[in-house]
Amino acid sequence: MSPRTAKQYEEIRTDKRKQIMEAAVKLFAEKGFHAASISLIAKEAGISKGLIYNYFDSKETLLKEIMDELTTQVMDLMNPDHDDEITSQEMEDFFSLIIKLLKDNHEHWKLYFQLSMKKDVFEIIQKDYHSDRIQKSQALIYKYFSERFTNPQLEMFVFSSIFKGFAMQYVYAPEMFPDEIIDQFKNRLINMFIKDKM
Repeated sequence: MSPRTAKQYEEIRTDKRKQIMEAAVKLFAEKGFHAASISLIAKEAGISKGLIYNYFDSKETLLKEIMDELTTQVMDLMNPDHDDEITSQEMEDFFSLIIKLLKDNHEHWKLYFQLSMKKDVFEIIQKDYHSDRIQKSQALIYKYFSERFTNPQLEMFVFSSIFKGFAMQYVYAPEMFPDEIIDQFKNRLINMFIKDKM
């Protein structure tokens, strides 16, 4: 048997990291952040407690990276070419892509929503609200709205509220959203938020 390559080691690290994060999301959502110990997370992930610390310095770091990954996932859909510019076409495409993401992974997203609604988790997330990644994402979205609307803060608030409200309803009760309603909803979002630059 030949020794593993650097690429194989990196793939193993990526898989283990994902395994730990998925176990943590599940336990943080079900038990709360403080009750979900590193030992419980290790058991859920099927690895040793010590191995978790090879990937994450602390439980707080693990939580922050989970939320960072969620932010990155959403922003990758909104700005897929990473050019620091959200075009009208990218925003329109985002509506279809985010619905597909929610549909394909609705159990995973349900856990994310449960996680973010836990008081102890929300307080930790709020402390990290000004992380570089979150600030960059907000600035990019604000830029999109400021170039198209006279009151960009209000439009961002409306957009965010609609998006979060729909996403939460969709992951908890996808059967309430037949394809026809989804198409009408996307068209409504397009009419509200897709505009040429002023």
